[in-house]
Amino acid sequence: MESTIEKTEPGVSPAEQKQAAETTNGIIQRLTGSGRSPAWVKRFGGIALVVLMPLLVVSGYYLFWVSDRYVSITQLIVKDNSSTPNMSSTLGFLVPGMGSDNQDAFLVVNYIQSLDMALYLDETLELADYYKSDRYDMFSRLAVDATQEDYLEYYRNHIAIGHDETTGIITIEMQAFEPEFARKLVDTVVRKSEDFVNAISNQLADKQVAFVRSELELAQAKLRTSKQSILDFQNRNQVVSPEELTKGISAIIQSLEATLAERRAKLTAAKTYLHADSSQVVSLQAEIHSIEQQIEAEKVRLVGVSADDGEERLNSLNAHFQNLELDLQFAMDAYQASLTALETARMEASGRLKHLMVISQPSVAEEAEYPHKLYNLASLAVILLLIYGIGKMLVASIRDHRV
Repeated sequence: MESTIEKTEPGVSPAEQKQAAETTNGIIQRLTGSGRSPAWVKRFGGIALVVLMPLLVVSGYYLFWVSDRYVSITQLIVKDNSSTPNMSSTLGFLVPGMGSDNQDAFLVVNYIQSLDMALYLDETLELADYYKSDRYDMFSRLAVDATQEDYLEYYRNHIAIGHDETTGIITIEMQAFEPEFARKLVDTVVRKSEDFVNAISNQLADKQVAFVRSELELAQAKLRTSKQSILDFQNRNQVVSPEELTKGISAIIQSLEATLAERRAKLTAAKTYLHADSSQVVSLQAEIHSIEQQIEAEKVRLVGVSADDGEERLNSLNAHFQNLELDLQFAMDAYQASLTALETARMEASGRLKHLMVISQPSVAEEAEYPHKLYNLASLAVILLLIYGIGKMLVASIRDHRV
């Protein structure tokens, strides 16, 4: 293919323009395959190089070398022991604004995809070594020098977890190079997820019960302290109940005052017909004096203070004792309330325990699910054809605008 210079640019010699044109023509010939190559090479060489050859290489890889991956599937649902559908969830506070069943299900989904689960599977089933095994093709397996992050990414790329928010059902799909190992993977994930749900719900329930139990122990200690305070008061003052003693002394004083009034009436009557120094009058006067002294003594016991022994007033002792009794009653009520709260907390904790129920057991695949060979080859063909078409358009554009 030859090119002529129809228009010369200022400042450029004709020889230089001719050399540039020949260089451009050479480039176009190399891109389009023109020149001395056979006609079929010119016509089909580009599409064979860009489309057919990569497709043949990838097809050979899929037919003779690729390691098939099998999928095991199971379905789960998280339920609790509560018979009341609207009971608040033990795990619900972690994801506010959603139903309790969905909250628990999302926790399980996130845990299955977490690094903790990946490390547990590696510890239990040596999953990382399984992914790195040289029994499988190098493009399908995990790199030997893969980091922990690479392992986690590879693990997540080979699992699929779905959650139906309407029914709360969790669907787990796990890939492996052997059907039985895929089923074993799913089975291990289900058991570990159930342990996780039980651990979380039991931990929260135990914390609730432990808090109520600590309150019960505190109320019990206060009750013992109140009882001991009453015993110390009774031993120190040598009185069982100041209130009962006060009532008894008051009754004695009333009885003495009645007797005193009777004796005074008799004395007044006797003085009307007896001399003041008669034995009967003197006897009544002595009896009245004794009764008055006894009344004063009892009043001292009730509200007075003896300078000899420093004994406290009985009414003060009674007031103090009533305060101790009120403390004891309050401690008793608090202790009974704590007992009731403990039993209630235990019942609620039992009703809120979570269980991971298996709806369908992990399956054992009979056919490989991955890779999708026909789909991948078709997608690759479309991409290569697009690349080839874009390349042809670029070459045509260059040819049309060559110097």
